[in-house]
Amino acid sequence: MKNLVVFGDSIPKGIIYEDGRIKRAKSCAVDILHKYYDFDCVVNNSVYGQTLARLMAKRTVDDYLATVDGSNQNYAAICIGGNDADYDWRTVAKSPAQNHTSVTAIEDYAAMLDCAVKKLKQTNHEVFLLTLPPVYSQLYFSNVISKIADGDSVLRFLDGDVSNIYRHQELFNYEIIKCAFRNSVKLIDVRVALLGDLECSKKYCIDGVHPNEVGQKFMANTIISYV
Repeated sequence: MKNLVVFGDSIPKGIIYEDGRIKRAKSCAVDILHKYYDFDCVVNNSVYGQTLARLMAKRTVDDYLATVDGSNQNYAAICIGGNDADYDWRTVAKSPAQNHTSVTAIEDYAAMLDCAVKKLKQTNHEVFLLTLPPVYSQLYFSNVISKIADGDSVLRFLDGDVSNIYRHQELFNYEIIKCAFRNSVKLIDVRVALLGDLECSKKYCIDGVHPNEVGQKFMANTIISYV
């Protein structure tokens, strides 16, 4: 049997923002890959708002491995980190002069990613790491952050430059790349594919974080071309 397990957050879950509502895409990237590669079984352990820290604390990888048949042809994809790189913006807004840390400390994120990859490799999974789809800083700041916290105060924390949101996420993305090289697993760079697309903005929801239906199909096609 040919099986796929996915560990991720709302993006591989296929969550999109449309008409002011959160909903699941009719056909997300994981659904498209399921059909394209004709997997016998796909387990999508992706959850809205999930961080790698929360996933590891819940022992999601361990629980999955306790049930998997190691004699099958097993593939694992990890696409998570955007929520880890994020900040508690309400807390930031209350004290913008302080040096706040992201939801997950970057050194903890790197260590947990290594741990997850090693566990999967040791159980004969072919592991794929996916880079983070880039965040559109201005859209995220205007349409999400400024609606839950004092935007002016948050902007002071960002030193007046909303692109610091993108740069901070990029640091976490580099940890994914380094992890792939350290552990000799395949890296699928959806980030570069999106950044290189002149119509990238048309592939995102208004929140600047989630790829829309078109973006989900683009990511699926990017993954297929890499594989």
